[in-house]
Amino acid sequence: MGIGPREIPPQSDSRRYVRPPDDAYEIDTGDDGEYQQHQAVNNVLLERLVERITGRGDYGQTVYDVNPKDQFFAGALASQYQYREAQESDDAFGNIATRVAPFTMGLQFKLPASVPDDETVTVDPTAKVYYRRLPTYEEQQEFGGPVGFDPEIAEDDALTPSEEDEDSEVEDAEDEDSGGYAGDDASLEELRPVYERVQIDAGPLMVTAGELKRAAQSDGELSPLRADDALQDAIEAYDQDERRYREPDPPEEVDSRNADKIPEAALEDEETFETFLEQRFSGETPTPVWDFEISLTAQYDEDDIIVSTSFVNKHGVEYSDALDPKGEEWRAFFFDVNSDVSVEETPIEPFVSDEIRNEYHYDPEMDGLGRNCSVERTGPTTIETVTVPIHEQRKYRSRETLSAPFSDFAGGTIESHLDRISREMEEAREQYESMRSDVLDGRSDEAREKFDENLEAFEKERKRFDHGRKLIRDDVGHSRAAFKFMNQTFNQMGEKYEEWYLFQIIYIVMAIPDVVAQTEDIDAEDHCLDEVDVIYFPTGGGKTEAYLGLVVFTAFRDRLRGKAHGTTALTKFPLRLLSLQQLQRIADVFAQAELIRRRECPDTDEFSLGYFVGSGNTPNQLMETDEDGNLTDNISLVKEEDSRYAEKWKIVTTCPFCGEDTVELDGDYDRMRLLHICTNDDCDEEELPLYVTDREVYRYAPTFVVSTIDKIAVVGMQRRFRTIFGRLKKRCPKHGFSGENRCLVANRGYSRYSCDEDVEDVDPVDPPSILIQDELHLLREEFGAFNSHYETFLQEWANRVSDGWDIKNVTATATIKGAENQVHALYWKDVNTYPSPGPLLKQSFYAYEDPHQLGRRIVGSVPHNVSRTYALVEILREYADVVQHYQRNPDELSAVLEREHHRTTPYGEVVDLNLPDNASERQSAVLDILEYYDTQIAYNIQKVDSDRLQRAVPSMINPWLETRDEERDALNSVVMSGETGFDVVRDVLESLESDDPDDPVDIVNATSMISHGVDVDTLNFISFFGMPRQTAEYIQAYSRVGRHVTGTVFDLFNPVHVRDRSHYTRFDRYHDFQDLLVEATPLERWAEFAVSCTMPGIFAATLLQYYDEQLESSAGRVYLYDSFREAQRAGDLDKDELLEFVKRSYCVMSDQRPEWAEDRTVDLYERKVENEFEDIWERCMSGHPKDGYQGWIGNMIKRSEDDRGPMRSLRDIDEQLPIDVDTGTAQVLNMFDRRQ
Repeated sequence: MGIGPREIPPQSDSRRYVRPPDDAYEIDTGDDGEYQQHQAVNNVLLERLVERITGRGDYGQTVYDVNPKDQFFAGALASQYQYREAQESDDAFGNIATRVAPFTMGLQFKLPASVPDDETVTVDPTAKVYYRRLPTYEEQQEFGGPVGFDPEIAEDDALTPSEEDEDSEVEDAEDEDSGGYAGDDASLEELRPVYERVQIDAGPLMVTAGELKRAAQSDGELSPLRADDALQDAIEAYDQDERRYREPDPPEEVDSRNADKIPEAALEDEETFETFLEQRFSGETPTPVWDFEISLTAQYDEDDIIVSTSFVNKHGVEYSDALDPKGEEWRAFFFDVNSDVSVEETPIEPFVSDEIRNEYHYDPEMDGLGRNCSVERTGPTTIETVTVPIHEQRKYRSRETLSAPFSDFAGGTIESHLDRISREMEEAREQYESMRSDVLDGRSDEAREKFDENLEAFEKERKRFDHGRKLIRDDVGHSRAAFKFMNQTFNQMGEKYEEWYLFQIIYIVMAIPDVVAQTEDIDAEDHCLDEVDVIYFPTGGGKTEAYLGLVVFTAFRDRLRGKAHGTTALTKFPLRLLSLQQLQRIADVFAQAELIRRRECPDTDEFSLGYFVGSGNTPNQLMETDEDGNLTDNISLVKEEDSRYAEKWKIVTTCPFCGEDTVELDGDYDRMRLLHICTNDDCDEEELPLYVTDREVYRYAPTFVVSTIDKIAVVGMQRRFRTIFGRLKKRCPKHGFSGENRCLVANRGYSRYSCDEDVEDVDPVDPPSILIQDELHLLREEFGAFNSHYETFLQEWANRVSDGWDIKNVTATATIKGAENQVHALYWKDVNTYPSPGPLLKQSFYAYEDPHQLGRRIVGSVPHNVSRTYALVEILREYADVVQHYQRNPDELSAVLEREHHRTTPYGEVVDLNLPDNASERQSAVLDILEYYDTQIAYNIQKVDSDRLQRAVPSMINPWLETRDEERDALNSVVMSGETGFDVVRDVLESLESDDPDDPVDIVNATSMISHGVDVDTLNFISFFGMPRQTAEYIQAYSRVGRHVTGTVFDLFNPVHVRDRSHYTRFDRYHDFQDLLVEATPLERWAEFAVSCTMPGIFAATLLQYYDEQLESSAGRVYLYDSFREAQRAGDLDKDELLEFVKRSYCVMSDQRPEWAEDRTVDLYERKVENEFEDIWERCMSGHPKDGYQGWIGNMIKRSEDDRGPMRSLRDIDEQLPIDVDTGTAQVLNMFDRRQ
């Protein structure tokens, strides 16, 4: 196999920024030593798991209680009988059978046509076969009966009782009633199934290159290679076993259904048992029908010969004359099939991808192609089939040779560090340039262009960093003080992190000119405020801290420059799980920032956080009134004793000030608040600066608002949103800010709580400086198109109200392709993707791939001859069994580690795991390591698969574990899907992160919702039930494991799906190329129907957020019909001016077109915008709406069922249909409610 990530030996090049640092090749006894220990344990667990699905090792020598066909699905070849039978009867199942139960396996490789005719090509096939034998007395005594389910049951009813099962229960009952010995099942025991393994080594089988050439010149077929001697040896091994199974030959009085069962009396002692076996099982010996051959084909391909070799199970070719092996598959199946191919002297030629030649980071060579398997190049002249391929993905680490300690920056030692980084960036640029000829040798012109683009991008990063460095040095716009306070904040976070990753500190410094330019006069060429930054770095690499550092810097700068209150930044996450997990991290940082603010900026408002995600997680309002006037008092719900709402709406559980899990939720009627309170008596804080309902976020305009993307649509529904953008008018001493002429706690519907305080005037403040979009790749299709229109509305609104204020847009992702097009569509701005790559793959100034530490081992397998459900259940149970075995036998694991993993690295160093010498300490160390590996994630593509698996845990996996020789703990599986409740998600995450959880989680049964935002150190095994539809989703999902120590990814491919089979047969290269294979995000800003969906909201937003503020005192509330018409008649609300605002919000004006815009497309959309606007304007002007409070703008726009109103959410695509519950349904629902 050609290399993907380049193998770079230590000190091979003086250019240190194009290879790992020298000390990365040294394995010390500190953190690196611990990592090696975990890596070794991970390897042992994986080896044992692979043995259990292939039949390798001691585990597969003797198989009990299960058909080998069901246990060893990886690398098994079925008989052709079923396929040929279906083919003969023209059954479409025959096509599927070759995929789910293949009978051939092989590989394809290339030889140069110049290979000498007399040179030999050797095939060494290996396989395993099994035969059944009779159990010994001891083995039968240990038998607990068959456990599990029939793997041949269809997947859609695999876990539900079949009619056959019910019929058999009736028959059993009838037998009991008959009273005869033959039917007395209670006194009979099943004969324990026992199978023995026989190894087949069939090589060497040889063919000459001359024979290959002659075949290539004719029909391409060569005579098959036979290994009859090897087959005969296997049959002889079977014949020589005196305990080989014989058919039962019972007396006539024994019921035929009990012929192979053992009466209780026969188990009295060993002699009695053996006598019974000799008498009862005296029939014919089942004859194995093992038969295979090696097929060969050859064909010319220009100057090469493409050779295909396959191991073919020949049984059943003539199915009418063949034995039907159903029920006795061992007689005709082969297991753990493999073929090694070697050429005498001539090196094997690779297949070359012209597409990959354009990507200079990647090796375009592929050494071979597999058929029902993957392939691996083992040497210049050797290649082999691999049925369970393993791809080793190395740890991607931030380069630490340039230190950036928080403490030095916090103490004021700033210039020396930043100056050194600048100098080293210049040196790295020179090293990049010097690699040009080496890297581009033999590459295409397109590759050369990409190299130059990446070099220019790095140079731009260096210049941006220098501009930021100079602003800090000169303290422009309080930059130096804010930078210092930011570092003090992170320095106080604790000992887990003591310094910035290199890419983090460089990003913060290079983005400083962008936010400073919002208020200071800085040359346009010295900042990139009008460009979008895409922070593109692998998951778990620290992207959040990079933009969070910039936010903290900007928050301090706001306070220092006079913005004493208001929102500094707003971040949007695509999923609520993301925002939930990130909020605790953000709260911890801002708690430390707040302590510094109190000292350095005491006359300003506190730093605070807002959780702005909608009613599905926390209430929108504290007092909610429905359409019938019924009041829901959410404060009272929280204050109830043992309130489930107090737990459900609690968004952080750990106090960010003291670090203790002592946070409780309370309510305050006087201030209309839901309060997060720290109850720790030793904590100096009590009320935490967190706002969790929409109305509180509006009233307090928190420093940092954490939101979901959906909430952006609220600008077209809720006028109070304007406070987040700094549009403040009044301040109430009890209830916070208002963007109107009165306190916002003066609403209809709950007058007893209305505010009667005197409010003071306040001036507006600047809009947020930064808008952050995390997981950028999830903004796609119509969801992304809708978001793009609202994004540019926010920018236009900010421009209008704050004298041309430009918002800095920052995005982050670990998987993206086509970022430039996506950002153009979303923000209508240019893009910077950061950090730029180095000249070699995964080796740059910022980071490198570690030569010793593996981040993940990615394993692939296809379930042959069993259903995928059964295969996944087997993976989960076998892995759990392996882990629990070693947890009960830690000495055995430590002995294995010492024996197998005192090894030499590829670079010649010896790795000693350095486990403690003391036996007790060694046991503790091994058990501590195993704690990182005892929780599994099962990733399901479809919810139905998740449901099926959840039923399988108690019905199949746990009963199987109970039958093990050693005690096993039952597994606890929890579901995490889009339907999982907010509070359940939080509790699961807390359990996973706890050192001693009350209810440990063994299996996280997940769907795609887990793909983002889950960062738990002890999640280090994930299995995929089929491949996700998108490569980006796959990368995001498997990145949940291996974040702290080496993890395992197990891909259980779907044999029916062409895409899955392709990934399996090209397994290693698929993972080498996966960043290239990430699909471009489909997003079209100018989608035909997008404007029809967003125009009502954008139109309403201009009135709610802009004109209502401007005209409130003179024209009244212009979002209400009467005031709207009056303002229009008085000339305060001009149609053309409003149209211009809307058109600029869509970026269709002639002065809004960058050079990459397509004028024709924008012109067409401009007319579309004008038409949609005209339609809505006419609706608003056509008379007072019949429904709706005072003719609210939404009801003016949506006058009929056929009209669209403002979007309530970006997912609000389809028209809503009212569903009324009839009396009978209501009674059923009430019954279920009472049961709950």
